[in-house]
Amino acid sequence: MDKAVYILKNVYHLYHLAGRILSREGKFLAVPFDGFLDEDPVFNSPKLLQMLMDYGREQKTYKGWNDNGYWYYVFHDLGDYVIWGPVNTEEHSENDYLLYCKQHGAKAGYVCDIPLMKMGELEEIIMFVHGLLTDEYENVVKIDNGIDPGRFQESLHAGRVEYELENEECDKKHFPFAREDQMWKWIIGGGQGKFSFGTGKSFEDLVESAGVMAQSQKKNLEYGIVSGITLLTRYAIATGVGESAAYILSDVLLQKLAKAANVMEMRKVMEYALAEFGRLGKGAKSETHSIYVEQSREYVAKHIFKKLSLQEIAKEIGVHPAYLSGIFKKQTGMTLTDYIMQEKIQVSCNLLKYSNRSIAIIAEYMNLSPQSYFTRVFKKVTGETPAQYRRTHVVKNFLDN
Repeated sequence: MDKAVYILKNVYHLYHLAGRILSREGKFLAVPFDGFLDEDPVFNSPKLLQMLMDYGREQKTYKGWNDNGYWYYVFHDLGDYVIWGPVNTEEHSENDYLLYCKQHGAKAGYVCDIPLMKMGELEEIIMFVHGLLTDEYENVVKIDNGIDPGRFQESLHAGRVEYELENEECDKKHFPFAREDQMWKWIIGGGQGKFSFGTGKSFEDLVESAGVMAQSQKKNLEYGIVSGITLLTRYAIATGVGESAAYILSDVLLQKLAKAANVMEMRKVMEYALAEFGRLGKGAKSETHSIYVEQSREYVAKHIFKKLSLQEIAKEIGVHPAYLSGIFKKQTGMTLTDYIMQEKIQVSCNLLKYSNRSIAIIAEYMNLSPQSYFTRVFKKVTGETPAQYRRTHVVKNFLDN
């Protein structure tokens, strides 16, 4: 299986396409890397695994299975199964990812790495990799995306209906991602003050009305808290909290939530989550400020001739734009946007002094065109127009050479 593991590993590295090889009995024989099964929705959902194996019993054909918008492909040959997926063929929100991973038992705090591909691209990859796995390059494997209910046993259809009904709750209301900025500010503030859950009510307000909650509504609240804990975990890590500490706390919280007998106990779990993640974030904040500021400066220096933005730099170093903006200004006394402009103008000054390039060319080179805009920002920073600066600072002997 060394060859198979090598192929699965490289396909995952190149395309984030997860593949696994299983025996007839459902034993996992080859996966892309150690620890993969902790994050694998197929391994962690026995019902999904059984449905995929039942669905792909035909030999010599890859069969496509659409699981609530996420595609899997199953191939069954000589007793072994090859299963690829999940894959997106259209955009899904990050909240959809979280709930899908939660639905299939992925590790706490982990967001399934589900690639987005066009169907044709996906099929080409599968056919190519199938040749590598089987050494059959001449006989092109068939791929069947069609679902013809008449071709399958009635029990299989019933099983799929049961499976879909069982997971229907995951499509209901959950923790709103529109409040991400609010959660970011709350975490980096060390958990000070009350946090609103984006429903128009505080958590306390939700609990007061919980006396009339139906069981399904209670389940929705549970999904919301799971999403909230997942976000808190990721944000805490992004603000400098150690991954181990964040994931251990997340696991403890989810275990406590699973044992909560009523809404009041669920409330205590979330209150504890907010308090503890706020404490972790506050402790890590001072240690990571200077690191992120230095990383930002290095990125600006390396990409000074490109069009730069706060959002781009924050994404590159792995923090939230609001967080980066706040710590940069606190440490340097200026916004990151102003710093970018200051550095661009400093380089522009050197170009005006040491080259005979036109002002329009320099403006374009610095990604500050048109020339009128370049002139305006240049004067704002230096107090002179580019033309005035060149007349008073040009190094004539240097240009003559």
